[in-house]
Amino acid sequence: YVIDGLLDAEGGAALKTAIDALAKRHAPDDVRTQKQRRADGLVEMVHRVLDQSTLPKRNGVRPHLTVTTTLEGLKGELGAPASQLECGLPVSSRTTQRLACEGTLSRVLMAGSVVIDVGRATRAVSPAMKKALQARDKGCRVPGCDRPVGWCSAHHVEFWARDGGPTRLSNLVLLCWYHHRCVHEGGWQVVKSDDGLRFIPPERVLTMQARGPRWWRAA
Repeated sequence: YVIDGLLDAEGGAALKTAIDALAKRHAPDDVRTQKQRRADGLVEMVHRVLDQSTLPKRNGVRPHLTVTTTLEGLKGELGAPASQLECGLPVSSRTTQRLACEGTLSRVLMAGSVVIDVGRATRAVSPAMKKALQARDKGCRVPGCDRPVGWCSAHHVEFWARDGGPTRLSNLVLLCWYHHRCVHEGGWQVVKSDDGLRFIPPERVLTMQARGPRWWRAA
């Protein structure tokens, strides 16, 4: 998406204040540019408003993000068709899995292009379990992250559709929008250990200029 607009002084100042509050680095290893952090801050703010379910209804339902996928796409199987947003834009299986961590799921059975059955919508994480998770974690579990409970969503350490991970408290963890995306789309690993959970970022290749030939170091 490309966003281009002109705001009045008050509206622009209000938007800038809100985005700046969400655009700081989450941790020392946050390598996003300032522009990217500001763009992500705007998206995080939108997700927060959608999660509160306080926006006016549209066609009788609360505004929400709809993704259409197949069982193969949800599992991330090789060769599975791309998942699609309601507007028709494709999204990756990893993004679909992130949204499914704490989404509302509806089963639709089709014969060719004809819908033959629509199942009842169910939440991946029940409201009662979400309350218990919030009481336990009290915010994003990544060390150093200051996002509070209200800005976090549930993440399955072992994803339920791909890895058969159960939807129970021992397999759930609260993550903010940024770190949830880091885990699903950014290559981070969440590893259970005797002293809790470890969050391991992916290795990066840094190009460093030195005297003589250029050399590389993995970090």
